[in-house]
Amino acid sequence: MRLYGFGSNASGQLGIGDTEDTSLPQLCQLAGYQEWPSPIKSIKAGGNHTLVLLESGQLFVSGCTKDGRAGLATSTDSITTFSEIPASAFDDSKVKLCSALWEASVIVTNDNDVYTFGFGSKGELGSGNMVKGLTRKLERFCPEGERIVDLSSSISHTVIVLSNGEVYGWGNGRKGQLGAPAEVVWQPRKIQGLPFKVVRSVCGREFSYLVGTPEHGRHMILGSDKWKIRSGAPSSKSGWAHVAASWSSLFTLCTSGKLHAWGRNDHGQLGPDKQQIGLLHVVAGSEHVMALTESGAVIVWGWGEHGNCGPGIDAQGDVKGQSNEIYSSHFEPSHKFMGIAAGCATSFVWTEEN
Repeated sequence: MRLYGFGSNASGQLGIGDTEDTSLPQLCQLAGYQEWPSPIKSIKAGGNHTLVLLESGQLFVSGCTKDGRAGLATSTDSITTFSEIPASAFDDSKVKLCSALWEASVIVTNDNDVYTFGFGSKGELGSGNMVKGLTRKLERFCPEGERIVDLSSSISHTVIVLSNGEVYGWGNGRKGQLGAPAEVVWQPRKIQGLPFKVVRSVCGREFSYLVGTPEHGRHMILGSDKWKIRSGAPSSKSGWAHVAASWSSLFTLCTSGKLHAWGRNDHGQLGPDKQQIGLLHVVAGSEHVMALTESGAVIVWGWGEHGNCGPGIDAQGDVKGQSNEIYSSHFEPSHKFMGIAAGCATSFVWTEEN
């Protein structure tokens, strides 16, 4: 397996061994291992740090380490290769979910315990006012017999979904993205009054998108209506396969391969065609989108000023009205794309041998 990164890299968040932005995918480097010890499960990126979660439950990080946001005690403000966060940081438990805020990180273990680390002036760590530092375990809020099944974060708030469909959140909720009352939520708080069982969530800068089962298509957007993120939403979204949120837009990919998008579009975030077809997977970064197509290609569009949309951008730094297909001479000819991830002006793809 090979992992490649491109885009913003001032703090080494791409994990490619330096701190230079790049528009061409570069091979990510791994400290302490010759190769990734397990397949990649997910990648989550904050303002200047990136988390890579493996199927084995191991967690790796690269980028800014200030205030403990990377979960590592380091002598420098950043690391430029992916380094493992020791399991001892999570009481020797395996990690099953992770997310990244602007200056913080959240993880959920197989035991359904929640740990946070980094900096949070608006409740981002879920453990009180103006706290920062390495990993801390939150007071358990998942009821006995239930599991945490989903975790999502944006710049300054986090949402967790339980197996019984209940939703908890913390952080900056001043726009109502964490339910009522609209305020900063310092510790995990249950979102009340949800009219359906939630199974999935994604977070934008000032909103939370809660989704029910694909069969019923019920969904709800909490928070700001800037860019018509709430008023421009369809009445229902049955048959969804994937959902994604940028800072200001939402994307639902149906099992048919059709993508529906709404929200901000001044940088081409909604894509060349708001009803694109032939897609297998979609992810969204801060203001750009990546998709894996049925033909096996990776395409990207939106705001790409830092190289996160590849080299083919316009004078404003955008890929607007079209999409770029991602290619690099560093790719192994015998490999195929297995996954994609997007962060704050960062993009990642990983490949495996056919």
